[in-house]
Amino acid sequence: MCEKLKKFSNSEYCRILDNHNGRQLSNALCIRVLMEHGATYNQANNGAYTYLHHGSHLQVEGRGTQDEYNQILDEKGGHSMSNIECIRILEGLDFSQGQAKNAVYNYRKNKGLIKS
Repeated sequence: MCEKLKKFSNSEYCRILDNHNGRQLSNALCIRVLMEHGATYNQANNGAYTYLHHGSHLQVEGRGTQDEYNQILDEKGGHSMSNIECIRILEGLDFSQGQAKNAVYNYRKNKGLIKS
């Protein structure tokens, strides 16, 4: 019989790792700390990676519409930038990485910069 896994949210990973000075720890030590708090290895591995590499973008301040994303990217010259540059612009405005990726994909598709 399978044991029910404890679910963790990004805010829970952040809280735990912040309490253990996680920004000063290696990825392996972050994994160990999360596992000590009940996360499975896979949960801890994903949580540690996200915390260390996307920490300031975990807490989403708000959601924008595609029109808002398009306007921002147009104003910043998004049509002549790479995908990652456009994503970083939106992340810098407190949109999550997922929001930014989707917005940039839709922006580039609507502008005819990619074919799907």
